[in-house]
Amino acid sequence: MADPKLYMFVDNSNVLIEGRRFAEMRRKGRSTLSAFKDDSYEIDWGKFLYVVKEKDTRGLAEVPILYGSRPPAEDSVWNRIRDDGFDVKVFDRNIRNKEKGVDMEMGMDIAELLHTVKPPRVIVIAAGDADYVPAVERAKNKGWPVEVWFWTNAAADLKSAATRFCALDNHLEFLRLGGGIIW
Repeated sequence: MADPKLYMFVDNSNVLIEGRRFAEMRRKGRSTLSAFKDDSYEIDWGKFLYVVKEKDTRGLAEVPILYGSRPPAEDSVWNRIRDDGFDVKVFDRNIRNKEKGVDMEMGMDIAELLHTVKPPRVIVIAAGDADYVPAVERAKNKGWPVEVWFWTNAAADLKSAATRFCALDNHLEFLRLGGGIIW
């Protein structure tokens, strides 16, 4: 497949929360993840896009979509993410402050893509939970390669369902907002 174009779907909270766990693990010099997170760790989504595009050697088929919870009114994070080149789909949290609707919306957007665009293109899913396995399997059954970009603690079923699994662990510091290697 010569220069396949990427369709990218990113579960913001999923990637960020687990990135914070990895950052805390590295900060404490531990080798296993715990429930504790480094809440100061923020992802530079422009750098994330650069990593997934493999240093700009691969192109995007359309604007990548990032899904997440509605931030506080004074928070500028979503504007920054839009500036980094993402379309943003924001969801309200429920009465228990839990994020609802992200996985379903992302799965539905992937399903819609499968019926409107012909492969060979590449679907990139940046998420780690097994809820995405059916979307991955359906895409592969329709001839789409599917890459999952996440931390190594992604669900084993999701990793094995993907055509390619790409661990973000070695990019932890590069992806840190305001830190890491400048590209």
